[in-house]
Amino acid sequence: MESDQPPCATPAANQSGKIISLCWNAGALAASYYEIDQLELYAIQQAIEPRPQYVLLRELVRRYHPLFYVISGPSCFLDDGREILGIPVALSNHADATDSAAQNTTTATQPAANVKIVEYSTQTQATARARLLALKLPGMPPEADENECRTFLESILPFEQELLVHSVGNLLLLLDTVGDSVSPAQLVTKINLVTPSTQLIIDGLTYEALQIFDTSRHPSGFKSGTESRGLSVFSLFNKCSSKNGEEWLSRLMTQPIRDRMELQRRHNTVQWLLENVRYANQFDQCLKHLSNVGLLYRKILQGTARNTDWKMLKKNLYYMFTLCKLCGFTLEDANTAGTVVQELGQYTRNPGNALKHVLYTIDKCLDLEKGEEENKVTIRAGLDPAVDRLREQYDGLRQIVMESSRLGLETMQLDMANICVTYLPSYGFVISTQIDEQLQRSGIFNNSSFDLVFQAENTAYFQINLCKELNDEFGQLMATLIEHELVVQTRLTTFVGTKFPEVMGIFKQAGKLDALLSFATVAKMHRYVRPVITDAKVLQIQAGRHVVLEHRRTYRSNDTNVDATNRNLVNVIAADASVGKTTYLKELAIICYLAHVGSFVPAAYAKIPILDSIYTRLDHPESIFSGRSSFMSELYQMSSLLQNATAKSLVLIDEFGKGTNYLEGKSLLVGSIEHLLNRGASAPITFVTTKFTGIGQFLPTEHRYLLVKVHRDARGDRSRNGTTSDTLDVTSIDPTDPYEQLNATYQLASRAVAFAIMKYHQTGGQAPATESVRLLMESTPITRVPERCLEISHHPSRAAHADTASMTLPVQPNGNLNEKRNI
Repeated sequence: MESDQPPCATPAANQSGKIISLCWNAGALAASYYEIDQLELYAIQQAIEPRPQYVLLRELVRRYHPLFYVISGPSCFLDDGREILGIPVALSNHADATDSAAQNTTTATQPAANVKIVEYSTQTQATARARLLALKLPGMPPEADENECRTFLESILPFEQELLVHSVGNLLLLLDTVGDSVSPAQLVTKINLVTPSTQLIIDGLTYEALQIFDTSRHPSGFKSGTESRGLSVFSLFNKCSSKNGEEWLSRLMTQPIRDRMELQRRHNTVQWLLENVRYANQFDQCLKHLSNVGLLYRKILQGTARNTDWKMLKKNLYYMFTLCKLCGFTLEDANTAGTVVQELGQYTRNPGNALKHVLYTIDKCLDLEKGEEENKVTIRAGLDPAVDRLREQYDGLRQIVMESSRLGLETMQLDMANICVTYLPSYGFVISTQIDEQLQRSGIFNNSSFDLVFQAENTAYFQINLCKELNDEFGQLMATLIEHELVVQTRLTTFVGTKFPEVMGIFKQAGKLDALLSFATVAKMHRYVRPVITDAKVLQIQAGRHVVLEHRRTYRSNDTNVDATNRNLVNVIAADASVGKTTYLKELAIICYLAHVGSFVPAAYAKIPILDSIYTRLDHPESIFSGRSSFMSELYQMSSLLQNATAKSLVLIDEFGKGTNYLEGKSLLVGSIEHLLNRGASAPITFVTTKFTGIGQFLPTEHRYLLVKVHRDARGDRSRNGTTSDTLDVTSIDPTDPYEQLNATYQLASRAVAFAIMKYHQTGGQAPATESVRLLMESTPITRVPERCLEISHHPSRAAHADTASMTLPVQPNGNLNEKRNI
């Protein structure tokens, strides 16, 4: 059953650009995606993916939020892709769609996605396989033949998975045509293999209901996808020192995992940082200077890197090396075992580490200080004798130009500190200076001795007659110098390119450390505890809190206990008032979610099982463009939940069935609960909240896996005036007094009858007769004991007359008189 919201409409926070390739056939799916900023390709192993649910596919599209799609598969998959990818027109598998990258109609409400269709055939599979085998990666032998390349690639990718090979090959063929100045051989620096079995599945609506990224949708649909600035789980945890850390925090929070070893590694790191605050502060001082080196490397490959880019790269490498050295000082501490800190510290102990070699090579080859003065990449003196000889002649010519123009510049009262002489390949020798008020007043623009060449970035470039003469006489010399410098820069770029995958890998670890340091900061500020991760089907939380709500109002903590002793896998919480049922469900979901991203959790104690998915029926963003009523949207959510939930899932259902009439809503809810109970020990850990306080009469309460709790607020309407907390005490004992149950039943029945009489009076113009009231009571589906309610509501001393225009509400069972209300 399809999700009510297209996965691609769910925004991801701070996601970098990605291109994703999807290949589906015969109930199996393989995917791959390309990180534009990091120049890395990720291959997602082939997995079972039945239609029309497409659980994994929807999760991939929601998680990565790609900019461009390449899809391949039979026609049924292409037809399903229209709704999955949020494309307003049907996809076709014709040749014209194959050759075009964006042949989709754009509507006024949602733009068409960028999609390329690749025909799924034997020929296209062979083409994709050949392109993958032709891939050259850093680390491969320079003169490797086809067999050696195949052996190298087979060590990374499982070539027996044909769909995966087809997906990766299609992605590489697309990258060959992106029109970038980077050569196809340099576009992919590394291939990473991703296993879907280690990912925790959470749908987009659950992310939105839990306010993970606080991305709201306008009810009309006109502002769908716009981000708000309110408090969210992500904004609460975003204490990162660098943009690199923010990107990794976003990645961790959009990709929860169920890999026990990786979760233990993250929790160990957070715990060590909490116990070693002095080192954590020193790490923070280094992390704040790190930026996205992937973008810098891309500029270097494109040949557009300026001196400032090389300087920024060197700065990143320096602080990264310093961070690793600091981590190395901690290796004597046994508690660093199995942490990110240990990995960074051990890296510097390798004398051949790429970080040190690249940093040393850049410092040896480039004179960044002199390059800043000349505003160009400058080769350091002593590296190449031929460059040094040409450089001396060039410096002499620059000095001649400067001395020849100095008299005229001083006459104009210009600041000589801002004057520079340089050589531009298109213009030759030029005099450059900043454009400011002093330059405007100097009259240089009207001076015939200074010929304005062009203006760019608040800088003016002039030529004098001597510049033109030197250009004619020494033009070949400058061309030779530039050619020699380009040779040195190319060698430097090639060397950096061979080391870049290793450098990028260590920067990834630094970004992860920054995100985990953010987790540690929040845990210390708000008294979070480390969760105990277990493979058993146990969910125990003591004094659990809602991470967002506790910052806005007084919040009473809650306890939860699902273990092998009580075996209450399906928990039903019924309450007829606003006592915080929805808040409690969200609290459970967020605590389990945080445990699966590697964070500590807001509780006094938490034992969390390894989950494979979290499914919820909580909030739903309504939109007039969805074409579905709110109740139909609830049905779609429940259908997806019941079909996809497994024995290792966490299922949260909040007030399902309230969008329709009482009998139908109650029947659907009871049927859904019974469906989960029929799974026995394979039922997911389930929490259900409802306002149907009599639901226990329709459920097999003696079932060993079912626990029904009924909560009634004896304080009446005081919970609505803000004097009490709206949190739910789920540990309270259910009322067993039959008289109290009868009182609540009577109140619900009389409320339904009062509304019916009001409607009758509005349509007929007069109050109904006593017999009509009796018929209303008998037909009211609120209670299963209408006879007893009639005895209470029609006491002989309080009988209503048929000819009166007012009705007095009867005596409560406790003997107190209700106030008179005219209807």
